[in-house]
Amino acid sequence: MNTHVLVPLIAAIVYIPLLISLLIHRPWGRKQWLFLLFLIPAFLWSLLDVLFRSDFLMQDKLLLVRLGICVAAWIGVQYHYLLRSFYRSQRIRVPLAYALLVGVIAVTALGYVPQAMEMSAEGINISYGTPILFVVSGVFALGGRDIYLLARRRRVLADPAERNQIAYLFVGVIALIAFVSVSFVPSGGKYPVGHVGNLLNAGILTYAVVAHRLLD
Repeated sequence: MNTHVLVPLIAAIVYIPLLISLLIHRPWGRKQWLFLLFLIPAFLWSLLDVLFRSDFLMQDKLLLVRLGICVAAWIGVQYHYLLRSFYRSQRIRVPLAYALLVGVIAVTALGYVPQAMEMSAEGINISYGTPILFVVSGVFALGGRDIYLLARRRRVLADPAERNQIAYLFVGVIALIAFVSVSFVPSGGKYPVGHVGNLLNAGILTYAVVAHRLLD
């Protein structure tokens, strides 16, 4: 097995008990549904990277890259709505953030992303190109706004349990954004750096669910 496969494989495996824990948790409310809609693409993203970095499906690597890019954008949008549910109780009337996901799917389907992909013995180097950077910067801007509003929400909370829940969400999203950002630097795609962030986020969320009743 390619050593680069191990990180996304472990990340995918860690999300499975988290998904099972959510499915057996009752009763379900808005946060539980939003959590499910985040877990699905988070698991699929790592699974797609396992297939991409493995020695299988060699003729489909470009397709796997494009699917991975779209699913990664899906994660960003769903994570935004999950985090939003912790600092704003009002339901979303018009989910405008999905426009970013539509933009990623459009530039990917039209072939603008990725602009180049090079496979070598050292790894896989992907040039994402300028079009996706505009859309991804929008997703990161949403994440930055969520971090700011979570921090404000935590300052006014009196319940220590809720403060702990938001603290772990805060750390998880920062880890994910930081490591995914490295993937877009030159040669950053050779290594599954983004999936290190996905793995850390999965571990943080699992601990928050088990120890701090994040799903309650």
